[in-house]
Amino acid sequence: MKLVYKTALLFFLYVHASAQNADAILKKIRESKEDTNRVLAYIEYGQLLENQNLDSAGKYYLKAEALSQKLNYGIGKFKFRSNYTYILNLQGKFDQGLKLNKESFEIARELKHEVNIGKSLANIATSHVYMGNFTEAIKYYQRSADQFEKLGMKEFLPRLYISIGSAFEHANLFNKSLVYKQKALQLARPMKDSLTLADILTNLGGCYFNLKRYKEGLAVYTEGLAVAQKIKSDIFVVQAYGGLCRVNRGLKKLDVAREYGEKGLDLARKTGNVFLEMECLRALMFVAEDSNQPELSAKYTREALKIAEANEMTDHLVELYEDYATDLARENNYKGAYDYLMKYTIMNDSIQGLDIQKQLQELDTKYLTAQKEKQIVTLEKEKQTRNTLIYSLIAGLVVFILIAVLVYRNIAIRKRIAEQEVLQLQQEKQLVATNSILKGQEEERTRVARDLHDGLGGLLSGIKLTLNSVKGNVILPEESAMTFTRALTQLDGAISEMRRVAHSMMPETLVRFGLIEALNDFCEGISSSGQLKVTMQNFGFEERLDSSIEIVLYRVVQELLNNVLKYAEATEAQVQLTRVGSNVSLTVEDNGKGFDVNSLETSKGAGFRNVQARVDYLNGKLDIQSTPEEGTSVLVEIVV
Repeated sequence: MKLVYKTALLFFLYVHASAQNADAILKKIRESKEDTNRVLAYIEYGQLLENQNLDSAGKYYLKAEALSQKLNYGIGKFKFRSNYTYILNLQGKFDQGLKLNKESFEIARELKHEVNIGKSLANIATSHVYMGNFTEAIKYYQRSADQFEKLGMKEFLPRLYISIGSAFEHANLFNKSLVYKQKALQLARPMKDSLTLADILTNLGGCYFNLKRYKEGLAVYTEGLAVAQKIKSDIFVVQAYGGLCRVNRGLKKLDVAREYGEKGLDLARKTGNVFLEMECLRALMFVAEDSNQPELSAKYTREALKIAEANEMTDHLVELYEDYATDLARENNYKGAYDYLMKYTIMNDSIQGLDIQKQLQELDTKYLTAQKEKQIVTLEKEKQTRNTLIYSLIAGLVVFILIAVLVYRNIAIRKRIAEQEVLQLQQEKQLVATNSILKGQEEERTRVARDLHDGLGGLLSGIKLTLNSVKGNVILPEESAMTFTRALTQLDGAISEMRRVAHSMMPETLVRFGLIEALNDFCEGISSSGQLKVTMQNFGFEERLDSSIEIVLYRVVQELLNNVLKYAEATEAQVQLTRVGSNVSLTVEDNGKGFDVNSLETSKGAGFRNVQARVDYLNGKLDIQSTPEEGTSVLVEIVV
């Protein structure tokens, strides 16, 4: 009988759900709608049941697949295949498992899910291991490892290395297998992933057993059992029990070996794991043989043979036919022994024939694959043509939309420009009207001032001279003399008031000597009244400005200072007039009570409106800064 032990079970995407979450998962299934959340809950509960009952786990996976198909939920379809193949492998249905794993790979590619692509490659490799295609298995495992290394996801590498090692182990390359499994254990220990660690330890133990390094195998199986029991993973507990059975048999501790083997067999049957059940039966078969219990050995062989035949486990059937023929010969059942020996011979020969068939099938598969690839290329070209047409239509639509937007924008801009031109014309019209009014006002002021000074002033002065000459030639009573004198005094006052009004309307100083002299006189006149102390400063006025500009600036100062006298309750004011090149700035400041500048918009007073109108007349800028109780500053800037 052969002593080689083939690793019991490989899987990649298995996720362990703890029993304490079972109620929560069932509640989620009951309360969720028929949506993707329910799909994921079905998968999660199926994973939980894998350690308890494979049939029940499979039912929940199938429910997840049915709902995923209904919802067209790609991730759900992928998860179903990745998990359900695990059950198929346990049941020995390796062809079906490979088919689903290849489908999961295509789904992952369609979803462009790089991680799931790596996982499906590893699962395809595992299916090839079960089917004895070790070369293909190693190729897929290496592709999966390359994928995860490219993604920088080293947490997946330990499982891949253990799987590659198991593939070499199935090909009886035990030393090469040991290298990969030890590398996997080295990477897994720092990760503190108990499930992965239990998987690696039980696999590494099988490698030590095949190399007949039983003590080292005993150590890793014992550690693996402790880890598996801690996380309550029945699968790895069974693998550890089976492994401890084999290594204790190798160490000639047959009673201990039998105890572990029976524990593993009982637990494997409870979980419905026929693959592990068969492995435990074979381990006990060898223990019974070494214990000189041929009947018991034959019993275990029959039970293992029944499982292998039911699940078409060809590799195991060859060995079991040979083993059972030996058992029957011991019982002197030579006819039965002959029959099973013939089955062994036929199957062994058929395996050789199967190799040829396999090659032919691979050639046929490659041909069909090439044909499908040609169809895919054709479909891709058609798809590309359709996409080009669609993109062209989209581009045309985008261009049309852009043109429409530009036309609309152009119309809107023209409309806005036209509105601005109308507004500008209205403003210019208003400005011309204002300028005409101001010019008319100044001309009228000048005329009235001249008429008052030259006409009425001359007449009053003549009357005064006449009266003075009468006073010297006529003797009046004392009382009449006093009245006459008082009339002369009133006449003097009238002449002075007339001159003051004429001067205010058009100061003679402004006309004769210019703006600076006129403002100095005006400021001194206000200061001499005692109501407000006004200081005047100027810079850069070596040459006079145009007379029309001087008049407007004088009226602005006049208006601003009159406002200070009326409303500011100030004690001091300052007028600054500066000229730098063609830029002229006028500043009038006071220390009065100030006001809220925003109130000017609703104010009914004409003072500031007159100032603004005169500044606009000069195309200048007016800036008013004032804060209650902190005074006021008015800045006028013009270009001459």
